[in-house]
Amino acid sequence: MSENVKSTLWERVNVWADSIWVWRSMLLLGFILRLRQYLGNRSLWGDEASLAMNLVTRSFGGLTEPLGYHQAAPLGFLFIEKLSIVLLWNADYILRLFPFISGILALYFMYRIARENFGAAGMFALLMFVINPFMIFYSSELKQYSSDVMSALMLAYLGTRCMKDDAKRGDFILLGAAGAVMIWISHISIFVLAAVGVTLVLERLLQKKYENLAWIFSLGAVWLASFGLDYFFVLRHTAGDEYFLTYWARRFVPIPPWSDPDWFRQTAYLFLYTIVNRTDRLMMRIVSALMLVGVISLSIRKRHVTLVLSLTLLVTLVASALKSYPLAYRFMLFLTPYALLFMAEGIGAAYSLLAKWHRGIALALSLIPAAFFLSNAIPNAVYNFQQTQTISEIRPVVEYVAENKKNDDRVYVYYGGVPGVMYYAPQYSWEIDPNFVMLGSYRQNEEKAFKKFFEDMEALKGHDRVWFIFNEITGCGGCEGDSRAYFRDYIAQYGTLLDEFLDVESAAYLFDLKK
Repeated sequence: MSENVKSTLWERVNVWADSIWVWRSMLLLGFILRLRQYLGNRSLWGDEASLAMNLVTRSFGGLTEPLGYHQAAPLGFLFIEKLSIVLLWNADYILRLFPFISGILALYFMYRIARENFGAAGMFALLMFVINPFMIFYSSELKQYSSDVMSALMLAYLGTRCMKDDAKRGDFILLGAAGAVMIWISHISIFVLAAVGVTLVLERLLQKKYENLAWIFSLGAVWLASFGLDYFFVLRHTAGDEYFLTYWARRFVPIPPWSDPDWFRQTAYLFLYTIVNRTDRLMMRIVSALMLVGVISLSIRKRHVTLVLSLTLLVTLVASALKSYPLAYRFMLFLTPYALLFMAEGIGAAYSLLAKWHRGIALALSLIPAAFFLSNAIPNAVYNFQQTQTISEIRPVVEYVAENKKNDDRVYVYYGGVPGVMYYAPQYSWEIDPNFVMLGSYRQNEEKAFKKFFEDMEALKGHDRVWFIFNEITGCGGCEGDSRAYFRDYIAQYGTLLDEFLDVESAAYLFDLKK
């Protein structure tokens, strides 16, 4: 191939990579994927229903107090959700509207960071973010994880804007205001703001540009004041809650760190799962290598961006070591786009190094890892687009029981289904009468709940019509196969099955227990 042909081909590749329409096409794809999941209108699963119960039964003032059903969420997030109910109405679509909007905004800020700081390699990061199944799923869940991702990207973007040579006073004002507000909407905002603040100071000191230091310290004062108020009114109750401290005990960074090296390996694999939806060793080695190269390369190209992204992870680890933030997979979701950006930088660095030798070969070799990741991610995205991602479907079960039960029927709700039944029953004109409805106990303690079920069965024997509702069964004493079938078969020893209704991870069985 002649040099002229090579040059023309390379120019076409550059034009394609720089085309605004290619970037916007990826944004459109991300919007479609998230809209598809949102319009699927799946049932609220356990944690969502538990949070929804707090939202529909409490006033704005009541939401400032510790939440029931072992729930915790930023006060600003709760107020936005409550305001949505007041202004519109109580429906699953409305409850998930803010997470959906947050997911779309996260797309936009990921696009701005990737395009302005990573060039053509940023297209890989954006595309992986667009089709990431967790980003899509949590954009339609009544929890704060989607707004966490949005907050992490928005604050990182606004922070790096203030580090440019042409930064204006308005950029600092916007960053200060956004940070003060987002502290109330997303718990992880303080981690990003700490990283941004430290980076702003370091960059000014290293460059010997002291004129904006007063502005930077003013930003820090505003953020600390906002965080102090948030901590006094909300966070101190959650931080000192024995239930959360016990429940998440294994998800805090061990102290000293070398006391439990397995913790770091397990947590790294959990994080890998949020990035590429796989947890094998080969994937871990490739991702780790690309991220390491990416950190080194970005440190040389754009030190301030590297510091913001890396220090956010460091601050998060410190908070976890202080038992203030658990590192479970969905709690690490906000760090996933940062990892994708480092991976993209690693791919771009590999190309830049090889291009000094041969551009065509460099392009082909740098596309191999990108194709490897996308070959795994794209089929998952196609599959998830064809059907709504769901955890369980309790709403159709509640509707079926509400429409088919008689006035004097007994209803037993296994503990995993309690939040969903309590939330959805009023929507189908079903009043939960404690004289006829028995609610399983020991939520989030599967062993105690399993034992309690057999005690509850003794009180139900002798009744001619008893409905049993099961949802999100997390344990059945070591049984194999469908856990719902295990309970159905056990109950059948004491009565006759009259009716059943099954949906995803949910079931309703009507038994005659009068023997």
